Amino acid sequence: MAPPPEQLIDFFTAATPQADKFRQNIRQYNAALAFTSLGVEVDNSVNEGGGGPPTFRVHGELCHRLGSLLPHRGDRPVYAQLYIYDPREALEHRMQRNATLDPIIMECLQNLILTHHRWARIFKYALEVFEEQECEDVSIQLTANQNRDRRRWNLPTADEIAVVIPGDGTQSYGRRDVVVHLRDGPLRRISDGSPMYECLQYPFLFIRGEDGYHYNLQMSPSKENRLSSTDYVAYRIQHRQDEFSLLLRSGRLFQQYLVDMWAAADQNRLSYLRHHQSDIRASLYSGLADAIDDDMDLNDVGQRFILPSSYTGGPRYMKQCLQDSLALARYYRQIDLFITVTCNPNWPEIVRELLPGQTAADRPDLCARVFHMKKKVIIEEIYKKGIFGKAVAYVYTIEFQKRGLPHAHILIFLKDGEKILTPTDIDTTIRAYWPDPETEPMLFETVKRCMVHCCGDRCLENGKCTKHFPKAFQPHTSVDGEGYPLYYRPDDGREYNVNGVMVDNRWIVPYNPYLSAKFDCHINVESLVSFSTLKYVHKYIHKGSDRATLEVSRFALSTCSPC
Repeated sequence: MAPPPEQLIDFFTAATPQADKFRQNIRQYNAALAFTSLGVEVDNSVNEGGGGPPTFRVHGELCHRLGSLLPHRGDRPVYAQLYIYDPREALEHRMQRNATLDPIIMECLQNLILTHHRWARIFKYALEVFEEQECEDVSIQLTANQNRDRRRWNLPTADEIAVVIPGDGTQSYGRRDVVVHLRDGPLRRISDGSPMYECLQYPFLFIRGEDGYHYNLQMSPSKENRLSSTDYVAYRIQHRQDEFSLLLRSGRLFQQYLVDMWAAADQNRLSYLRHHQSDIRASLYSGLADAIDDDMDLNDVGQRFILPSSYTGGPRYMKQCLQDSLALARYYRQIDLFITVTCNPNWPEIVRELLPGQTAADRPDLCARVFHMKKKVIIEEIYKKGIFGKAVAYVYTIEFQKRGLPHAHILIFLKDGEKILTPTDIDTTIRAYWPDPETEPMLFETVKRCMVHCCGDRCLENGKCTKHFPKAFQPHTSVDGEGYPLYYRPDDGREYNVNGVMVDNRWIVPYNPYLSAKFDCHINVESLVSFSTLKYVHKYIHKGSDRATLEVSRFALSTCSPC
């Protein structure tokens, strides 16, 4: 792959005011200069209020859309339409829609794309082809067939277009083709299997219009195994010493790219399952579900698409995990420990791999990889080294906080005879009070940074903490009537300043001294001494993704212009 232009490298790396402005608003500049629109609702509520890293979160099905080559009559040009205009006029239109951005930076970036991005030249020439047609209802189909010899069947250059098709554009085109209408055409979706899917949406990251992932990519020329989209993206986001990666330096745009690529990969899996229902014998599931539903009107029975248990996150996958976990609890009769581990963005393994000027929020891939390795070591400490006694089984699930950091919920089953049952056993395993800063300085710093519960808006309900902090002082460990332990929290007068607030033992989250000192992160360790806690912990770790109840009403559809 050819190195990016020096001027673009400066925007990503230089310590100048213009480069800083570009990096701070990189997603807005990318959206202003993209060829396609991001057809999804972006949820910015998670970033309101501050206090955490910026997060990119979307609702609904994610796709890329391409409008007609000319805007609707009376509308302003947007996205790819601007690349057929004079650069000065295009710059004026972009700045009218993005008044908060720097016009000098916008002009530099626009010139870079016009100079280096091959699709800017293709769209410019497409208008000339249209103008040669006698009728207005024509469309251009840009074909990228990856099965053919790329030396002969390559994408068009500035002086060639694949095919001009008269008609209204309702024909069925290939998944790898880009179809452009002259005027008043519908918004066309760019297939996630098209090699143009990435370069049209992220012109900075693919400054020369390079092909991205497509369905016919193979692991190697000598192997016929098809390369999956997740494997392709995993390859792209790796840091290499001999390659300057714009992708890894793109900050918030990198977050958007990762969400986009994962959504495309997931939609690819769902599309496969939808078209291979016979392979998973879905008709058996569907008939069974209809038969047991007493309220079902047989006149309303439609086609149901079944997600097998192999689809991660689906209802059958979650039920299978829950049943496996309950089977372990039934066999071993009791869960002994419930542990929650959260990624620490200041781990040295993360910090030392950051590129100059980056924070952990700029590299979610790095945080996820390091957390995965730490999680494996923590489970090894518990399951193989037996720091709590002989562990006979464990269950865990991985979640990502609404602010982006991964965390794991782990259930630990201990061998009979080594279970944690008495207050003395609990006291030797779990603490819920300040360590001595003189004798345990490393543990003290970890507890101060990671194990103090600071109530924020996310855990307040009717002015009270949903986690029931501050807890009451406890002269000794005991168990309440519902089977939950009340940990030893001495009223010893110890208070320490945490973010400007004096904190005593009532605010300390239960922890294990060995794990907290060794892994320097939030590790909440809870003892489950009663069988009555079984239902809660299983519901907690297998609750699945967030959901909402919606009511959909019928309404009249209206046409819309590209957004």
